[in-house]
Order: sequence, then C-alpha cells, then structure tokens
Amino acid sequence: MSYAEKFSAIFDGLQEAYGTYRVDRKNANGKNTGKATVIREPRTTDLWENHLAGKGDALGIIPINADNKVRWGCLDIDVYPLDHGELIKKIRTLKLPMVVCRSKSGGAHCYFFVAEWMAAKDMQETLRHVGAALGHGDAEIFPKQIRLFLQRGDVGNFLNLPYFDFENGLRYAIQDDGSAATLEEFFELHKKHVQTPEQLLALTVDTDEAQPIKDGPPCLQHLCAQKISEGSRNNGLFNIGVYLRKAYSDSWENEILKYNNDYIDPPLPLNEVNAVARQLQKKDYIYKCKDAPINAFCNAELCRTRKHGIDAASSDMTIANLRKYNSQPPVWFLDVNSEPLEMDTDTLLTQGVFQKACVEQLNFMPRSLTKPAWENRITGLLSEMNQNDDSIIEVSEDASTSGQFYDHLEEWCTNLQRASERDEILLRRPYTDDEQSLIFFRLRDFENHLKKVKFTEFKAHKIAQRLRDLNGRSTVIKIKGKSVRVWTIPSYETRPVELDTPDFKSNKEVPF
Repeated sequence: MSYAEKFSAIFDGLQEAYGTYRVDRKNANGKNTGKATVIREPRTTDLWENHLAGKGDALGIIPINADNKVRWGCLDIDVYPLDHGELIKKIRTLKLPMVVCRSKSGGAHCYFFVAEWMAAKDMQETLRHVGAALGHGDAEIFPKQIRLFLQRGDVGNFLNLPYFDFENGLRYAIQDDGSAATLEEFFELHKKHVQTPEQLLALTVDTDEAQPIKDGPPCLQHLCAQKISEGSRNNGLFNIGVYLRKAYSDSWENEILKYNNDYIDPPLPLNEVNAVARQLQKKDYIYKCKDAPINAFCNAELCRTRKHGIDAASSDMTIANLRKYNSQPPVWFLDVNSEPLEMDTDTLLTQGVFQKACVEQLNFMPRSLTKPAWENRITGLLSEMNQNDDSIIEVSEDASTSGQFYDHLEEWCTNLQRASERDEILLRRPYTDDEQSLIFFRLRDFENHLKKVKFTEFKAHKIAQRLRDLNGRSTVIKIKGKSVRVWTIPSYETRPVELDTPDFKSNKEVPF
C-alpha cells in the first residue's frame, strides 16, 4: 500500500467535500493565516499524493461523514510558543492514547484515532473531557459538529492535515522523546495508539474521589490538585468560594480559610481572603467559567452533572462557529450545543426569531438575553468568523437566489411555449426578434411564471433591477394598434443539442 493510501485511510472523513489552505502570512501572535477554500467534490488519489509531496495547496479534511460518524478527532491547541515536550509528557502521565502533531503555526494538533467509525458526538465529548484535563479546555475541537445538514448545503469545518511536504515540511508528528517523526514513524504511532470506539469511550481522567472539591466543577478539582499559583490566586479562591457556598452553606466562611491554606500557593493574606469572602456575601454568585484560571480546564458538560457544578438555571446554550455561505442572500449556520442551526440574516440578528428557529430545528428553547447582551454575543461571533479563514464559504452562482432567477428567466424565454410572432406577446408569451437579437415580454407575464415555479424571493422592483443588470430596458411598442409596455433583454444564444438516437433494433426473435 502506498503512503497516500495509508494516509488517506487514517484521515478518512466526509466524501462529499474537502478543504484546501494556502498560507499567506504570519500574524503577530505567531499564527499563520491565508486563504481557505471548501471544494464540494470527492477527493482523489492525486490530492493525497500532492499534499504529501507539498504540491499546490495543503489538504484539509472534514472529519464527520454523511452518517455523522468519525474515524479521528483532534484538539487544536493554538498556544504560541508551545512546549510540545511538556504537552506530550502530560498526555502520557494521564495515559492518553493521543498522537501529537505540530500544526502549521507551531501549535499542536492532538489526535485520537479509532479503528472503526464512531458517533461524532461521542468523539467530541471525549475530546472536551480530555482537553479540560490537559488544561486546554478552550482548545478547538474537531469534529466541530455532531451532525451535518448536507441537504441544506452545510458541510461543516475541515482541519488542515499534517505532513504537507512530508520530507521537508514542519507539520510532523512528535515522538515521546520530542523528536520529529518521519511519515513511516507516524504510521507506527498511529498503529500503537489507535483505539476501538469502546476503548476510547472507556477512557477516564476524572479526579479521584479523595481529592478536593467533591461533587464540584472538574476545573477546580484539577486546579486544586496542582495548587493555584500567583497570578490566579484571587480568581481561583473566588471560584472555590462559590463552590463552598453551595457545598457548605452554614460553614463556608471557615472552609474558605482552610482551602486557602491547602490549595493556594502561596496562600493569600488574611485581608485578601476576607475581601473575597465579602464579595461572596453580597449575592449568590455563579462560577466565572469564562475567566482564568478555570477557563482553561472547563468541561461544562461534565460540570452540569455534578451536584455542586453549574446550576441548571444559570447554564446557557453553547453557541459557536458561525459560518456564512456567500450566496445572495447569504445563508448562515451556527452550532447550537454542537448541532448546526440554519438561518437567514434576520434570524441571526433577531433574538426572538432565533429562538423560534431553535425550537423548530433543534427542539430546544434558549433563554432570553437583554438586547445589549444579545448584540454583544452576535458581534463576538461575527468577529471570530472573520478571523477564521474557512468560515466564509463562497458558493457557485447557480446556488444563489440571483442565479436561480436568471435560470428561470432563460428557461421561460427559450422554452417551447415562446411566441413565434410578436402579436403573441398578448398571449403571455416571450417573443424573440432574431434581427434585433432582443427578447420582448410583459413583466407581469414573467412574474406569473415565477409564481408557477414557486420563486417568490424577488418582488417587482428587484425583478426590474435584475433585468437592467442584463442590459434590459422598459419600452412601449405597438401590437395590433395598441400601446403595450414590455421589457427587452438581449436574446440567448441557442445551440443545437445532439442526442444519440437509441437503437431499438434487435436480432433476437420476439418470444410471442
């Protein structure tokens, strides 16, 4: 089996589309940026061979297939600079069967590989759990979706693969000793660490029951196990205090002193501990899940199952990964609790319409936010989208509303029902004047045709504008002595279509 065949079998994914990426520049934070493109056609052997040879653009694969299953998953850790050796040491300490590859920007792609297809949802939950344990709970996870809406045009997100230009490139796997792995050594790493779906689902990195923060957030369990150091002590103790108010409602003020001495390194002075306690007395605070130091260890799904984890009333939906299909008008997809929600622009901007779409498509009702909070959230999603090269996807003209309009116009003007004489315009037919190379028709007749084919996106003024875009114009002509307002557009070039005539002759005798 060739290198390309082995590599393609390991990184199998969606067959209907793939991604390409060309690096243009490096940002100040060290991350490479460039042009990402989604191509909606099956992959070929040449694509895999060119990727490994470093020819053309790097190949990206969408891990989730049409059945919403995966053969691999990845934690995409964008930290620069990143100590890959320390990361691998921690992975092996936790006995995780991961393969770590250097990303195009120098970060890390940490892979789980499975021998058989497994549910994307299960892979995603496992990666989220492991990311929190590694202190990278904020890392991107691939697959980003747990199901696709292929029939609506959504193909999800691709990940750039390692070993672009495998002999000279920098996107290689890293051995446990920190050295770069050749492509053949990567195949050995894959063979060593590949799991069955059952093995992967059985992985556990849960904190021991004897450790602190019993029945509390996993982020605090991890942090207390390694102690919270300077730079994070006040925020860390505040979140510990939120837990203590839940677990020890009558004695939490005494417990916070003990936790400060046992799990803050060095412990905060008494006056600072008292200041944190006074904050907690003012109101029933919730965990600051988005702030350091706990954000890096966040595992919201597991936390919600804990007795003293995130309150059901305060937990909110997870919305992320906004992407735009640049049709006219655009179509938007947003992952709500990891499931894609399809929207138009009004749905994206209007909270009430957004909630209705969630109920209709996902059987889920998100709680309402204040208008400023909602606008801030959408602004943040748009900002993230503009920073992700693969989140704005160009579509072919025929997939856009304008493209469909022009297809309907051409079909109406060139079909068998068109007029053979100019007088037949009054019979609601378009007429082609071959000498002038113009097509004449009444606007209301074309509007009626659009209604018959159930195209209702354009009103009369938009139809008129699209006709002007074709160098069309409105004019008045005489038909049987009557002034008739018509539109003219340039005629379409007609080409004879040659079809092979089937041969119905047969030398066989008819059996009856």
